[in-house]
Amino acid sequence: MSGAVVLRIGEESLNMNQNWKYVKPLENPAAVSRYLSVQKVTLPDTLVAIIENFNGGRPSSKVIVTSNHKEYVFKSLLSYNASDKETIYSVYPDVFRGTSLYPIGSDAAGNFVCYDLSNNHMVLYNHETDKTEDIVRMPFDF
Repeated sequence: MSGAVVLRIGEESLNMNQNWKYVKPLENPAAVSRYLSVQKVTLPDTLVAIIENFNGGRPSSKVIVTSNHKEYVFKSLLSYNASDKETIYSVYPDVFRGTSLYPIGSDAAGNFVCYDLSNNHMVLYNHETDKTEDIVRMPFDF
């Protein structure tokens, strides 16, 4: 999928001047909403729309900036297709279940981009230090 994308969620439009590569169409169109429901996780509608429309994809703009003024490279969204390599089904239960963090993607160094359910914002989870950093700039807005 490439070019400017406009997602419509109810009465709200989300303009995304972003190109996405390697998007994997959902094998089950209800996979994201079903998994969120089973896990009792609520994400912003616009973030869910990004996950559903660009499943497993890689954005052309990749820079993540944290509140510590560090830059990271966004690799890809996690996939909701069980047959794909890096999926929510392995990452969430193994690493994040029981925490307030819900992973949506990963960076090039194996860290995870997460939505912090307790504070309603994005964080970068560093797998080496087991700590988070608030994200102040993402490759896409939601």
